[in-house]
Amino acid sequence: MAKKLAFSILLSLVCPGALALADAALPPRNPWLAAGPFPMSHHNPAQTDVSVVEGPTQGKQLERGDTQTVPVVWCSAPIVKQRGEHTTVIAGTPHGLVKIDATGEAFDVVSLMPYPAAGGDPSGIAHADIARHMARIDEKRRRGEDSLLLSHTADMLRELELNPRNAGSGVYGLIDKDGYHYTSYLATRLVKSFDGNEIGAPLVPVRHVAVTDGLPEAEARGIDRILGISMTPDGHLVAAATGALFVFDRELQRKDVLLFPGEHVENSIAIDGEGIYLVTSKQMRRVVWTGEKLSMDEADGAWASAYAVMPEGEAMRMGAASHGSGTTPALLGFGDDADKLVVISDGHPEGTQLVAFWREAIPEGFEQKPGTLSRRIADQIRIGVGPATIEASPVVYGNGVAVLNSTYPNPAPARLGILGNAFLAGTTRVPPLGVQKFEWKSDENRFVESWLLEDIDTTDLIAPAVSPQNGLAYVATKVDGVYEYRAVDWTTGELVARWPFPDDSVLWNNWGGITTLLEDGDLLLGGFFAVKRYDIGHLR
Repeated sequence: MAKKLAFSILLSLVCPGALALADAALPPRNPWLAAGPFPMSHHNPAQTDVSVVEGPTQGKQLERGDTQTVPVVWCSAPIVKQRGEHTTVIAGTPHGLVKIDATGEAFDVVSLMPYPAAGGDPSGIAHADIARHMARIDEKRRRGEDSLLLSHTADMLRELELNPRNAGSGVYGLIDKDGYHYTSYLATRLVKSFDGNEIGAPLVPVRHVAVTDGLPEAEARGIDRILGISMTPDGHLVAAATGALFVFDRELQRKDVLLFPGEHVENSIAIDGEGIYLVTSKQMRRVVWTGEKLSMDEADGAWASAYAVMPEGEAMRMGAASHGSGTTPALLGFGDDADKLVVISDGHPEGTQLVAFWREAIPEGFEQKPGTLSRRIADQIRIGVGPATIEASPVVYGNGVAVLNSTYPNPAPARLGILGNAFLAGTTRVPPLGVQKFEWKSDENRFVESWLLEDIDTTDLIAPAVSPQNGLAYVATKVDGVYEYRAVDWTTGELVARWPFPDDSVLWNNWGGITTLLEDGDLLLGGFFAVKRYDIGHLR
């Protein structure tokens, strides 16, 4: 008790506001997932981006010696397997799974597992080719050569074999309690892989399937991309895809599928003990897995609610990546006394809103709020930093929700959207700016703005992470072309620490990723050109 009291006093002095959050309810751990700091994308099935790691608090200018890198064409968010004293990082890339030994201070490649039946060179793209393209982009960024950056981006797409068919491979993944890794590849395929839980053994495929196998041809044609995977509390794998939701057992035997004709499914999913939360271009849905089938029946606890969206095609014309909401749903409220909500951003024609839906029974006497499209909506509030849809998932801790601006003021041409925006914004074109946090007032059933950080460059669309132990959020930004991370107080938004990266190279970009902390507090990040480990954990 004395140690806990001393820690609480110290915490309140080091990080104002952390004490109030120290006992906040967190999502219950799924027993079918691996233990450790990052067993799945977005940290947990609730998709909250709350880390289990105590993050660092002492900033510094990082030097090259503080970093370790493994070249890849692109990795969104490497995931982590902790077995005994060994730490394994698995990086999903367009061309295969890279296994890295991250035990202690190490960051050493163990193996590259090409995706089964994918074709192409099993050795992947040569590291020299990756370095050559990175150097050419650095040169053009430093000179401010916008048109040459655009043209080289097109060359790079071709030469590094990054295309619509493989770009999403390995983006979402998870590791189960027995150490098996699951991910999607080549748009509609799933693969289960394993290394025998031996740190020096290569990762090898165990089983792979196409989610469309066995479906009628007309149904299969409408399913062209897996968007995310997760795990139910009873150990089933759930895959969200364009136009469909699938459930598989851990041997990749399909158990059920639901189709959503006329509705775009463009985001991943959140899961709790009661349902699967799926947002389409028209509805926010709770789908129920009964243990035997997927159900949209209200008698099983399922529900659906409309939310505000732009006219068909309008969001895409503004540079958005989604027709309706751009966000994966995130869950807010855990524990017996908490309001149970699921939050997304919408596509309101007058400006994006943060929208919360009652996850369970709508409170007795709750009256539908003006401007909402259903009584299921607990509240909605204008997001000041995002004129078009928000594409980075909301971050949720306690009653707080943080969102990033993901509208590029001067986007790259559509054919180069991902790479063009990643390399031009904040360099030769104006970047999206701003992180905004809202607080849910449970006694008033409404959101209020908590803080706004207007100077955060959100070019990379990388979701922050929150460390409950110290109440800090870890946020990526860029200053004068140099990438950096910041720790801010989750309650107040006050800056606590900064870690500018070693130089202005695009090597340090984190595009499309998720902030990950290793067990010792080191930063683990993906992005184009490399997976990176930053030695900052010992600075706590």
